[in-house]
Amino acid sequence: MAKKKGGLISRILIGSEKSEGYARASLPSNRWELFWDIFKSKFWKLVLINLIMLLFFIPLIALFVIKWLAEINMGTYYPFNQVFGIGYQAPYSLVGINESITFNLNSSFFALMPIVLIIAFIGISGGAYIIRNMVWQEGVFISNDFWHGVKVNIKKMIIIALLFSVVFYVTVLFINLANLNIANGVKNKWLYQVSKVMSYMILIFYSFMTLHMITMTTTYELKIKDLIKNSFLFTIGLLPQNIFFVVLGLIPVALTLMGGFFTVLGLPSCVLFGVSLFLLVWTDFCQWSYDKFINDKVSGAKKNRGIYEKVKDSDSKTFKQYKGQVEYSKSTLTSRPIKPITDEELKLEELPQVFNRNDIMKLEQSKQMLKEDNEKYIEEHKKEFNGESTDEKEEIERLKRIEKAKKELSKRQ
Repeated sequence: MAKKKGGLISRILIGSEKSEGYARASLPSNRWELFWDIFKSKFWKLVLINLIMLLFFIPLIALFVIKWLAEINMGTYYPFNQVFGIGYQAPYSLVGINESITFNLNSSFFALMPIVLIIAFIGISGGAYIIRNMVWQEGVFISNDFWHGVKVNIKKMIIIALLFSVVFYVTVLFINLANLNIANGVKNKWLYQVSKVMSYMILIFYSFMTLHMITMTTTYELKIKDLIKNSFLFTIGLLPQNIFFVVLGLIPVALTLMGGFFTVLGLPSCVLFGVSLFLLVWTDFCQWSYDKFINDKVSGAKKNRGIYEKVKDSDSKTFKQYKGQVEYSKSTLTSRPIKPITDEELKLEELPQVFNRNDIMKLEQSKQMLKEDNEKYIEEHKKEFNGESTDEKEEIERLKRIEKAKKELSKRQ
Protein backbone atom coordinates (compact mmCIF):
# COMPACT_ATOMS: atom_id res chain seq x y z
CA MET A 1 0.00 0.00 0.00
CA ALA A 2 1.49 3.31 -1.07
CA LYS A 3 2.26 5.68 1.74
CA LYS A 4 0.69 9.09 1.37
CA LYS A 5 3.14 11.97 1.44
CA GLY A 6 2.56 15.69 1.50
CA GLY A 7 4.46 18.10 -0.70
CA LEU A 8 7.52 20.01 0.47
CA ILE A 9 5.72 23.35 0.28
CA SER A 10 2.80 21.96 2.28
CA ARG A 11 5.11 20.65 5.01
CA ILE A 12 6.94 23.98 5.23
CA LEU A 13 3.74 26.05 5.40
CA ILE A 14 1.60 23.77 7.54
CA GLY A 15 4.15 21.74 9.51
CA SER A 16 3.81 18.25 10.96
CA GLU A 17 0.80 19.05 13.14
CA LYS A 18 -1.53 17.96 10.29
CA SER A 19 0.31 14.71 9.54
CA GLU A 20 -1.09 11.25 10.26
CA GLY A 21 -0.20 9.69 13.57
CA TYR A 22 0.38 13.02 15.27
CA ALA A 23 -0.98 11.79 18.58
CA ARG A 24 -1.87 14.01 21.49
CA ALA A 25 0.56 12.02 23.63
CA SER A 26 3.44 13.46 21.59
CA LEU A 27 2.47 17.08 22.23
CA PRO A 28 4.69 19.14 24.56
CA SER A 29 3.61 19.20 28.19
CA ASN A 30 6.07 21.83 29.45
CA ARG A 31 8.07 24.78 28.14
CA TRP A 32 11.28 22.79 27.60
CA GLU A 33 9.46 20.23 25.47
CA LEU A 34 7.71 23.04 23.62
CA PHE A 35 11.04 24.69 22.72
CA TRP A 36 12.50 21.44 21.39
CA ASP A 37 9.30 20.60 19.52
CA ILE A 38 9.32 23.99 17.75
CA PHE A 39 13.04 23.87 17.02
CA LYS A 40 12.99 20.45 15.38
CA SER A 41 9.60 20.65 13.63
CA LYS A 42 9.80 24.26 12.44
CA PHE A 43 13.55 24.57 11.96
CA TRP A 44 13.40 25.83 8.38
CA LYS A 45 10.77 28.37 9.32
CA LEU A 46 13.13 29.66 12.01
CA VAL A 47 15.88 29.91 9.39
CA LEU A 48 13.62 31.84 7.02
CA ILE A 49 12.49 34.20 9.79
CA ASN A 50 16.10 34.79 10.81
CA LEU A 51 17.18 35.65 7.25
CA ILE A 52 14.31 38.11 6.88
CA MET A 53 15.18 39.83 10.17
CA LEU A 54 18.86 40.02 9.21
CA LEU A 55 17.90 42.15 6.21
CA PHE A 56 16.62 44.78 8.63
CA PHE A 57 19.78 44.44 10.75
CA ILE A 58 22.08 45.39 7.84
CA PRO A 59 22.18 49.16 8.68
CA LEU A 60 22.95 48.38 12.35
CA ILE A 61 25.72 45.93 11.41
CA ALA A 62 27.07 48.41 8.85
CA LEU A 63 27.25 51.15 11.50
CA PHE A 64 29.47 49.02 13.76
CA VAL A 65 31.64 47.83 10.85
CA ILE A 66 32.23 51.40 9.58
CA LYS A 67 33.04 52.54 13.12
CA TRP A 68 35.52 49.69 13.48
CA LEU A 69 37.18 50.59 10.16
CA ALA A 70 37.37 54.22 11.28
CA GLU A 71 39.16 53.18 14.46
CA ILE A 72 41.67 51.20 12.40
CA ASN A 73 42.17 54.13 10.05
CA MET A 74 42.73 56.57 12.92
CA GLY A 75 45.22 54.15 14.43
CA THR A 76 47.17 54.11 11.15
CA TYR A 77 47.55 57.87 10.74
CA TYR A 78 48.12 58.91 14.33
CA PRO A 79 51.75 58.85 15.52
CA PHE A 80 51.13 56.62 18.54
CA ASN A 81 50.93 53.69 16.12
CA GLN A 82 54.41 54.33 14.67
CA VAL A 83 57.83 53.07 15.76
CA PHE A 84 59.31 55.62 18.12
CA GLY A 85 62.99 56.07 18.98
CA ILE A 86 64.52 55.29 15.56
CA GLY A 87 63.86 58.17 13.21
CA TYR A 88 60.50 59.03 14.82
CA GLN A 89 59.70 61.35 17.61
CA ALA A 90 56.35 61.93 19.23
CA PRO A 91 55.31 65.53 18.50
CA TYR A 92 53.26 65.83 21.67
CA SER A 93 52.13 63.84 24.66
CA LEU A 94 50.15 60.73 23.74
CA VAL A 95 48.54 60.36 27.15
CA GLY A 96 44.81 59.79 26.72
CA ILE A 97 44.89 60.16 22.92
CA ASN A 98 43.43 56.67 22.36
CA GLU A 99 40.57 57.31 24.79
CA SER A 100 39.95 60.72 23.20
CA ILE A 101 39.64 59.21 19.70
CA THR A 102 37.26 56.51 20.98
CA PHE A 103 35.11 59.14 22.69
CA ASN A 104 34.91 61.28 19.54
CA LEU A 105 34.13 58.36 17.24
CA ASN A 106 31.43 56.96 19.53
CA SER A 107 29.81 60.34 20.01
CA SER A 108 29.63 60.77 16.21
CA PHE A 109 28.68 57.29 15.03
CA PHE A 110 26.28 56.38 17.83
CA ALA A 111 24.29 59.53 17.14
CA LEU A 112 22.93 57.50 14.20
CA MET A 113 21.82 54.71 16.54
CA PRO A 114 18.12 55.76 16.65
CA ILE A 115 17.80 55.48 12.86
CA VAL A 116 19.46 52.08 12.47
CA LEU A 117 17.70 50.70 15.57
CA ILE A 118 14.27 51.71 14.25
CA ILE A 119 15.01 49.82 11.03
CA ALA A 120 16.19 46.78 13.02
CA PHE A 121 13.11 46.88 15.24
CA ILE A 122 10.86 46.75 12.17
CA GLY A 123 12.29 43.30 11.53
CA ILE A 124 12.05 42.38 15.20
CA SER A 125 8.37 43.38 15.37
CA GLY A 126 7.48 40.96 12.59
CA GLY A 127 9.82 38.17 13.71
CA ALA A 128 8.80 38.36 17.38
CA TYR A 129 5.14 38.18 16.36
CA ILE A 130 5.74 34.98 14.35
CA ILE A 131 7.79 33.43 17.18
CA ARG A 132 4.98 34.22 19.60
CA ASN A 133 2.49 32.41 17.33
CA MET A 134 4.83 29.42 17.20
CA VAL A 135 5.06 29.31 21.00
CA TRP A 136 1.26 29.47 21.14
CA GLN A 137 1.16 26.56 18.65
CA GLU A 138 -0.82 28.57 16.14
CA GLY A 139 -0.58 28.24 12.39
CA VAL A 140 2.19 30.31 10.83
CA PHE A 141 2.39 31.81 7.33
CA ILE A 142 5.72 33.59 7.17
CA SER A 143 5.12 36.45 4.73
CA ASN A 144 1.57 37.26 5.84
CA ASP A 145 2.25 37.00 9.60
CA PHE A 146 5.52 38.95 9.36
CA TRP A 147 3.93 42.04 7.84
CA HIS A 148 0.88 41.70 10.09
CA GLY A 149 3.22 41.71 13.10
CA VAL A 150 4.95 44.82 11.75
CA LYS A 151 1.59 46.51 11.25
CA VAL A 152 0.23 45.90 14.75
CA ASN A 153 3.47 46.40 16.73
CA ILE A 154 5.57 48.95 14.85
CA LYS A 155 4.41 52.07 16.73
CA LYS A 156 5.40 50.78 20.15
CA MET A 157 8.52 49.11 18.74
CA ILE A 158 9.73 52.47 17.42
CA ILE A 159 9.30 54.03 20.87
CA ILE A 160 11.14 51.09 22.47
CA ALA A 161 13.97 51.48 19.93
CA LEU A 162 14.27 55.22 20.60
CA LEU A 163 14.36 54.72 24.36
CA PHE A 164 17.05 52.06 24.10
CA SER A 165 19.15 54.17 21.70
CA VAL A 166 19.11 57.08 24.17
CA VAL A 167 20.13 54.87 27.11
CA PHE A 168 22.82 53.20 24.99
CA TYR A 169 24.24 56.52 23.75
CA VAL A 170 24.38 58.14 27.20
CA THR A 171 25.87 55.14 29.03
CA VAL A 172 28.53 54.48 26.35
CA LEU A 173 29.65 58.12 26.37
CA PHE A 174 29.80 58.10 30.17
CA ILE A 175 32.04 55.03 30.01
CA ASN A 176 34.29 56.62 27.36
CA LEU A 177 34.49 59.89 29.32
CA ALA A 178 35.44 58.03 32.50
CA ASN A 179 38.21 56.19 30.62
CA LEU A 180 39.50 59.49 29.22
CA ASN A 181 39.65 61.16 32.63
CA ILE A 182 41.32 58.14 34.22
CA ALA A 183 43.96 58.11 31.42
CA ASN A 184 44.65 61.83 31.93
CA GLY A 185 45.46 61.19 35.59
CA VAL A 186 42.53 62.99 37.17
CA LYS A 187 42.24 62.95 40.94
CA ASN A 188 39.78 60.59 42.70
CA LYS A 189 40.00 57.95 39.98
CA TRP A 190 37.81 55.62 42.00
CA LEU A 191 34.81 57.88 41.35
CA TYR A 192 35.24 57.37 37.63
CA GLN A 193 35.66 53.65 38.12
CA VAL A 194 32.39 53.60 40.02
CA SER A 195 30.82 55.66 37.22
CA LYS A 196 31.96 53.06 34.65
CA VAL A 197 30.55 50.18 36.65
CA MET A 198 27.24 51.97 37.18
CA SER A 199 27.00 52.79 33.47
CA TYR A 200 27.59 49.15 32.51
CA MET A 201 25.00 47.98 35.03
CA ILE A 202 22.41 50.48 33.78
CA LEU A 203 23.00 49.44 30.16
CA ILE A 204 22.70 45.71 30.95
CA PHE A 205 19.66 46.23 33.17
CA TYR A 206 17.86 48.32 30.57
CA SER A 207 18.73 45.76 27.88
CA PHE A 208 16.79 43.17 29.90
CA MET A 209 13.92 45.63 30.22
CA THR A 210 13.95 46.18 26.45
CA LEU A 211 13.72 42.44 25.81
CA HIS A 212 10.73 42.19 28.14
CA MET A 213 9.06 45.18 26.46
CA ILE A 214 9.46 43.52 23.05
CA THR A 215 7.75 40.32 24.22
CA MET A 216 5.02 42.13 26.15
CA THR A 217 4.24 44.27 23.11
CA THR A 218 3.56 41.17 21.00
CA THR A 219 1.49 39.56 23.79
CA TYR A 220 -0.62 42.30 25.44
CA GLU A 221 -2.17 45.64 24.62
CA LEU A 222 -0.28 47.91 27.04
CA LYS A 223 0.57 51.57 27.19
CA ILE A 224 4.22 52.62 27.10
CA LYS A 225 4.25 53.55 30.80
CA ASP A 226 2.80 50.12 31.66
CA LEU A 227 5.39 48.43 29.43
CA ILE A 228 8.20 50.22 31.25
CA LYS A 229 6.72 49.47 34.68
CA ASN A 230 6.06 45.79 34.02
CA SER A 231 9.40 45.22 32.31
CA PHE A 232 11.16 46.82 35.29
CA LEU A 233 9.34 44.50 37.71
CA PHE A 234 10.07 41.39 35.64
CA THR A 235 13.73 42.37 35.30
CA ILE A 236 14.08 42.83 39.06
CA GLY A 237 11.96 39.87 40.15
CA LEU A 238 13.35 37.32 37.66
CA LEU A 239 16.94 38.55 37.36
CA PRO A 240 18.64 35.10 37.71
CA GLN A 241 16.25 33.57 35.17
CA ASN A 242 16.76 36.54 32.83
CA ILE A 243 20.53 36.07 32.88
CA PHE A 244 20.25 32.30 32.36
CA PHE A 245 17.94 32.45 29.35
CA VAL A 246 19.82 35.33 27.71
CA VAL A 247 23.05 33.33 27.99
CA LEU A 248 21.25 30.25 26.66
CA GLY A 249 19.92 32.16 23.67
CA LEU A 250 23.33 33.69 22.89
CA ILE A 251 25.18 30.37 22.59
CA PRO A 252 25.78 30.82 18.80
CA VAL A 253 27.25 34.29 19.46
CA ALA A 254 29.46 32.91 22.25
CA LEU A 255 30.77 30.19 19.93
CA THR A 256 31.57 32.80 17.28
CA LEU A 257 33.56 34.92 19.74
CA MET A 258 35.58 31.94 21.03
CA GLY A 259 37.53 31.77 17.78
CA GLY A 260 39.09 28.87 15.92
CA PHE A 261 36.95 25.80 15.33
CA PHE A 262 34.13 27.24 17.45
CA THR A 263 33.83 30.22 15.09
CA VAL A 264 33.28 27.78 12.23
CA LEU A 265 30.27 26.44 14.15
CA GLY A 266 29.05 29.69 15.62
CA LEU A 267 29.14 32.06 12.65
CA PRO A 268 26.92 29.96 10.32
CA SER A 269 24.57 29.37 13.26
CA CYS A 270 24.25 33.11 13.82
CA VAL A 271 23.51 33.69 10.14
CA LEU A 272 20.99 30.84 9.85
CA PHE A 273 19.06 31.02 13.14
CA GLY A 274 20.91 33.21 15.65
CA VAL A 275 18.27 35.92 16.12
CA SER A 276 15.24 33.62 15.74
CA LEU A 277 16.73 31.12 18.22
CA PHE A 278 17.26 33.87 20.77
CA LEU A 279 13.69 35.13 20.31
CA LEU A 280 12.35 31.57 20.64
CA VAL A 281 14.22 30.96 23.91
CA TRP A 282 13.25 34.35 25.32
CA THR A 283 9.59 34.22 24.24
CA ASP A 284 9.16 30.69 25.61
CA PHE A 285 10.58 31.82 28.96
CA CYS A 286 8.44 34.98 29.01
CA GLN A 287 5.23 33.05 28.29
CA TRP A 288 6.01 30.87 31.31
CA SER A 289 6.50 33.96 33.47
CA TYR A 290 3.25 35.51 32.17
CA ASP A 291 1.32 32.33 33.01
CA LYS A 292 2.72 32.46 36.52
CA PHE A 293 2.33 36.15 37.32
CA ILE A 294 -0.02 37.89 34.87
CA ASN A 295 -2.58 35.72 33.08
CA ASP A 296 -4.59 34.90 36.20
CA LYS A 297 -5.14 38.63 36.72
CA VAL A 298 -5.96 39.52 33.11
CA SER A 299 -9.57 39.05 32.05
CA GLY A 300 -9.85 36.63 29.12
CA ALA A 301 -6.16 35.67 29.14
CA LYS A 302 -5.41 32.01 28.38
CA LYS A 303 -2.87 30.06 30.41
CA ASN A 304 -0.43 27.41 29.19
CA ARG A 305 -0.93 28.23 25.53
CA GLY A 306 1.06 25.82 23.40
CA ILE A 307 1.46 23.11 26.04
CA TYR A 308 -0.89 20.22 26.79
CA GLU A 309 -1.64 17.87 29.64
CA LYS A 310 -0.07 14.46 29.12
CA VAL A 311 -2.49 11.69 28.16
CA LYS A 312 -2.06 8.68 30.45
CA ASP A 313 -3.12 5.11 29.85
CA SER A 314 -5.88 5.59 32.39
CA ASP A 315 -7.31 8.35 30.21
CA SER A 316 -7.84 6.11 27.19
CA LYS A 317 -11.24 5.85 25.58
CA THR A 318 -11.85 2.25 26.73
CA PHE A 319 -10.97 3.05 30.33
CA LYS A 320 -13.20 6.12 30.32
CA GLN A 321 -16.11 3.99 29.07
CA TYR A 322 -15.45 1.47 31.83
CA LYS A 323 -15.39 4.18 34.49
CA GLY A 324 -18.61 5.54 33.09
CA GLN A 325 -20.28 2.15 33.38
CA VAL A 326 -19.08 1.78 36.97
CA GLU A 327 -20.45 5.19 37.89
CA TYR A 328 -23.72 4.36 36.18
CA SER A 329 -24.00 1.11 38.14
CA LYS A 330 -23.67 3.11 41.36
CA SER A 331 -26.38 5.59 40.42
CA THR A 332 -29.90 5.54 41.81
CA LEU A 333 -31.19 4.30 38.47
CA THR A 334 -29.42 0.94 38.84
CA SER A 335 -29.33 0.59 42.64
CA ARG A 336 -32.98 -0.37 43.02
CA PRO A 337 -34.96 -3.41 41.80
CA ILE A 338 -37.22 -2.99 38.78
CA LYS A 339 -40.41 -5.00 38.59
CA PRO A 340 -40.79 -7.11 35.42
CA ILE A 341 -43.69 -6.16 33.16
CA THR A 342 -45.70 -9.39 33.61
CA ASP A 343 -48.83 -8.31 35.51
CA GLU A 344 -51.99 -8.54 33.53
CA GLU A 345 -54.18 -7.19 36.31
CA LEU A 346 -52.36 -3.86 36.42
CA LYS A 347 -52.26 -1.74 33.33
CA LEU A 348 -52.27 1.90 32.45
CA GLU A 349 -55.64 3.14 31.29
CA GLU A 350 -55.75 4.66 27.84
CA LEU A 351 -57.75 7.74 27.01
CA PRO A 352 -60.25 7.33 24.19
CA GLN A 353 -60.32 9.78 21.33
CA VAL A 354 -63.29 11.45 22.94
CA PHE A 355 -62.87 11.49 26.74
CA ASN A 356 -64.45 13.14 29.74
CA ARG A 357 -63.53 13.84 33.35
CA ASN A 358 -64.22 10.24 34.47
CA ASP A 359 -61.75 8.90 31.89
CA ILE A 360 -59.04 11.26 33.23
CA MET A 361 -59.71 10.13 36.81
CA LYS A 362 -59.38 6.45 35.78
CA LEU A 363 -56.03 7.25 34.15
CA GLU A 364 -54.76 8.94 37.30
CA GLN A 365 -55.96 6.04 39.47
CA SER A 366 -54.18 3.51 37.25
CA LYS A 367 -50.97 5.56 37.49
CA GLN A 368 -51.24 5.64 41.28
CA MET A 369 -51.85 1.88 41.46
CA LEU A 370 -48.82 1.18 39.27
CA LYS A 371 -46.68 3.44 41.44
CA GLU A 372 -47.80 1.79 44.69
CA ASP A 373 -47.35 -1.68 43.26
CA ASN A 374 -43.83 -0.83 42.12
CA GLU A 375 -42.87 0.59 45.52
CA LYS A 376 -44.21 -2.55 47.19
CA TYR A 377 -42.12 -4.70 44.85
CA ILE A 378 -39.02 -2.64 45.62
CA GLU A 379 -39.48 -3.04 49.36
CA GLU A 380 -40.07 -6.81 49.11
CA HIS A 381 -37.04 -7.47 46.88
CA LYS A 382 -34.63 -4.86 48.19
CA LYS A 383 -32.54 -7.31 50.25
CA GLU A 384 -32.57 -9.84 47.47
CA PHE A 385 -31.34 -7.20 44.98
CA ASN A 386 -28.46 -6.30 47.31
CA GLY A 387 -27.36 -9.93 47.47
CA GLU A 388 -29.03 -10.61 50.80
CA SER A 389 -31.84 -13.10 50.15
CA THR A 390 -34.28 -13.49 53.08
CA ASP A 391 -34.22 -17.33 52.95
CA GLU A 392 -30.43 -17.42 52.92
CA LYS A 393 -30.28 -15.05 55.86
CA GLU A 394 -32.69 -17.17 57.88
CA GLU A 395 -30.67 -20.29 57.06
CA ILE A 396 -27.49 -18.64 58.30
CA GLU A 397 -29.19 -17.59 61.53
CA ARG A 398 -30.49 -21.20 62.02
CA LEU A 399 -26.99 -22.67 61.57
CA LYS A 400 -25.60 -20.18 64.05
CA ARG A 401 -28.19 -21.22 66.67
CA ILE A 402 -27.38 -24.90 66.11
CA GLU A 403 -23.66 -24.27 66.59
CA LYS A 404 -24.37 -22.30 69.74
CA ALA A 405 -26.54 -25.11 71.12
CA LYS A 406 -23.81 -27.70 70.41
CA LYS A 407 -21.27 -25.63 72.33
CA GLU A 408 -23.62 -25.37 75.34
CA LEU A 409 -24.27 -29.14 75.24
CA SER A 410 -20.55 -29.94 75.14
CA LYS A 411 -19.94 -27.74 78.18
CA ARG A 412 -22.63 -29.53 80.21
CA GLN A 413 -21.22 -32.93 79.35
